[in-house]
Amino acid sequence: MNLVFASGFLVPQRFLGMDYFRGLKDHIGGRHATVFPEVPPVARSADRAAVLAVAIQNRFPTGEIHIIAHSMGGLDSRILIARNLEGLSNPGRIKSLTTISTPHRGTPVADLVVGPRPEDDRREAYDAITHAIGLLGIDIGSVNDLTTQGAAAIPDPMQTHPDIRYRSCCASGRPGRSGLLGFLGIGVKKTCAAFVPTHSYIQTVTGQENDGVVPLESAKYGELQQPFWQCDHADAIGHNLDDPLNLGQSQFDHLAAYDAIIASL
Repeated sequence: MNLVFASGFLVPQRFLGMDYFRGLKDHIGGRHATVFPEVPPVARSADRAAVLAVAIQNRFPTGEIHIIAHSMGGLDSRILIARNLEGLSNPGRIKSLTTISTPHRGTPVADLVVGPRPEDDRREAYDAITHAIGLLGIDIGSVNDLTTQGAAAIPDPMQTHPDIRYRSCCASGRPGRSGLLGFLGIGVKKTCAAFVPTHSYIQTVTGQENDGVVPLESAKYGELQQPFWQCDHADAIGHNLDDPLNLGQSQFDHLAAYDAIIASL
């Protein structure tokens, strides 16, 4: 089986000696043919899609392909399919797209960052997020595709290419306490410490469970896979940001989750 693993926003496929999809390449081993395309991590989705398409075509010039995409990688893949980049949407090529925690309807975090500085209770969250983005040297304009308005402008290949199977996996956060109790550290938090402010913000704005980055309803696209993944946005690709060196027990068995996706293709 030919498998494509499309990465999301901000982090490249290889960073500081670690893979974006942690341990997955070695875990799959020789069972399947794979490619983990390098795309510009903070570019607009259309630019990322073009690079993604070339990488796929180079690795798999013929044969059927299944794309498994995390976060913004799902938006890139939708553009790729809808625009038939490199002819990959022709019959007999892409057979399925499975998205994992992709903000198909945007995320309130991006809406907050791209919009004007609020003067209400959201101001503290806005200042913290934009400060972090500034330290990373990210062009805020590249976040536009992750806003509610930006995501709505992403083409919908379910309408133009209904012969391809579309599935989505949604992450509802770690099993634990959310809201103020989680933020104060009372009980187990729903996300790693880094995502606690954004998790709380999304829940306040939408009333939805979320993985610290994407609300549940936004992650739904095509055939909804159940149960929801009980992890945060980084856990879904094998990175416990509370334990970046992986010294303790993982919060979530992401390798088993990907095995389940592949087994059902």
